[in-house]
Amino acid sequence: MIEEGNIIKKIFVAIFMGLCIYGGAVNSNICNAYYNEYDIIQWNYQREKIQVDVANTIATSQDVVAYFMEKGYSPSDIVMAGLLAGQNNSTNVHISNINEILLKKTNNNSWQDIATNMGVDQKTYNQYMERAKR
Repeated sequence: MIEEGNIIKKIFVAIFMGLCIYGGAVNSNICNAYYNEYDIIQWNYQREKIQVDVANTIATSQDVVAYFMEKGYSPSDIVMAGLLAGQNNSTNVHISNINEILLKKTNNNSWQDIATNMGVDQKTYNQYMERAKR
């Protein structure tokens, strides 16, 4: 006769071993994803391409865009701030101009509100939004 206690112990041991094996396989795949050099190179390439596109859109240097991206601003917010800053100085947009406008953006207002307060008409604002979406 088979003891019920031994069967339960064997089932628990089998389940535990299965979880350990499964956990090791999953952990191995996670580590590979983090250390895949190709992924890191792709991410850096995409980030740099975005920075160049944003810089070209708002007529500023890539370093200015990189600065704001490192501070956590999204590319679309940087574009909108750069375009609105360009309203006052169309030759070249500087960090101080963009920073001043980005500080105006909060969760309680929209880019439309900021543009209206700056005296930007609806047609120009719509053009800026189209450029920011690209």
